[in-house]
Amino acid sequence: MGRGKDQDRGGIAKVGFHRNEDMKAIEVLPILKEKIAFVSGGRDRRGGPVLTFPARSNHDRIRQEDLRRLIAYLAGIPSEEVSRHGFTVIVDMRGSKWDSIKPLLKILQESFPSCIHCLELLQ
Repeated sequence: MGRGKDQDRGGIAKVGFHRNEDMKAIEVLPILKEKIAFVSGGRDRRGGPVLTFPARSNHDRIRQEDLRRLIAYLAGIPSEEVSRHGFTVIVDMRGSKWDSIKPLLKILQESFPSCIHCLELLQ
């Protein structure tokens, strides 16, 4: 029997999460246009992809389900080989209150379909 793509990630299985490579940009286009987050194509020093949440004052206005779908889409952009290094996530909190960032962090913790190597909060 062959391995499923979620069964072996450095010896750690992630139950219930998978890379959503079949999702198309058109499915998340409205939230993409809001520029809530992006994957620039750059890499961190280890070769892992970088997911950035730029500064905004209205993080609390984003529906959690929209944010989950956006994160699933963006996490599926880098190749599986690159994603295995683990994402570096940058959250720019400038202009935001801590209470508006907490839901984002919770969604990342619960729903991110790949490994997060490092999370940087900018204040």
